[in-house]
Amino acid sequence: MANILVLGAGVYQIPVIECIHRLGHRAIVASIPGNYPGFAYADEVVYEDTRHGKELLEVARDRNVKAVLTAGTDVAIPAMGYICEHLGLPGIDARTGVLSTTKIDMKRAFMDAGVSTAEFYTVPVDASERDCLEVSERIGFPVIFKAVDSSGSRGCVCVTEPAQMRDALDEVRGVTSNDHFIIEKYLVGIEFGMQLFLQHGELKLAMTHGDYVSPGATSVPMGHYVPYGDDELIASATSESLKAARAVGIGEGAVNVDAILCDGKVYIIEIGARAGATLLPELVCVRYGFDYYQAIVDCALGNEVAVPAQTNACSAAMVLCPNRAGTIVSVDHMPKVAGDVRIASLDKGAGDQVRRFHVGPDRIGQILAVGNTLEEAERTLHAAQDEIVISMDDGAPLDWLEPKRV
Repeated sequence: MANILVLGAGVYQIPVIECIHRLGHRAIVASIPGNYPGFAYADEVVYEDTRHGKELLEVARDRNVKAVLTAGTDVAIPAMGYICEHLGLPGIDARTGVLSTTKIDMKRAFMDAGVSTAEFYTVPVDASERDCLEVSERIGFPVIFKAVDSSGSRGCVCVTEPAQMRDALDEVRGVTSNDHFIIEKYLVGIEFGMQLFLQHGELKLAMTHGDYVSPGATSVPMGHYVPYGDDELIASATSESLKAARAVGIGEGAVNVDAILCDGKVYIIEIGARAGATLLPELVCVRYGFDYYQAIVDCALGNEVAVPAQTNACSAAMVLCPNRAGTIVSVDHMPKVAGDVRIASLDKGAGDQVRRFHVGPDRIGQILAVGNTLEEAERTLHAAQDEIVISMDDGAPLDWLEPKRV
């Protein structure tokens, strides 16, 4: 039995903790205090900020930790790399922890390595609207304002005209704790993603996936689906994604890639040294017919991982995104997990407050369905979603934000 340090206690850490238990190991969960669901699953809780690498290193040393993991969030990645490097554990090093989470350094690494990525400039966070306009005109509208120290699409704003500068600046300033941010070219095309898995620098898994996103100027992921893309796109995306992973130094474990197809060319938007969120590991499980979480844990422990061949399985997964705010009075009906409905669960219950979906943490549950075709999987997913009946304090049942499929 090994002690494994899990950084974070949110909903995306729970499957990791459960897998650690299935494999007979002990999960030490580190997070700041709060109402985080992962605490209830932990063998031990350590109240520490997941950004504090030095303090967490002492925790890891004291507990004789054999692996460090996180999932679904970039916040803890620098600390994970710091601990792995200092303890000689499998995984990323401190430099990669920074490169894979600091957007400016990541983009520079991409450009140095010849990775296809969008043109960008760094701008002081206290820059005037005029300064931002000059940069934006140099690049050419539309552009994206991006906070360099956030994840989950927070602090990312599409600007299509000068009149939107003020609101974009206010949003970035409200999110970032840094003294600068990025203005980059907004590539008009089709966004998609890729999940990679590497061990000893060798690519063992590469799965493209399509996205379900929220309506509006700045799209936020609401879910994903598989399969996605033809052979040519998959080959190009795999090549650019692997180049991007190597550019920031990722050679072990799960990798989350955001990409876009623009004018027939694949561009890499961002890359993360961890598994994706919004049920992406579960989609990998279905597509490859194996326990992806076990592969992630085994790799972090230094065990050799065998990845089976990709299957033809079709699946669609979506988080439940409230269309309005309020308080849950009761959960009157949930679909059964049976047949082609593989996951149907809620994060919240009676008495909990919900927000109208704007960013990832506003989710209140999740559904995953499979089918012989993607269309069949989507029909099953939507039928299951329609079965959910949640009474709210305004007297009406909760309804859901409808995503766009891209």
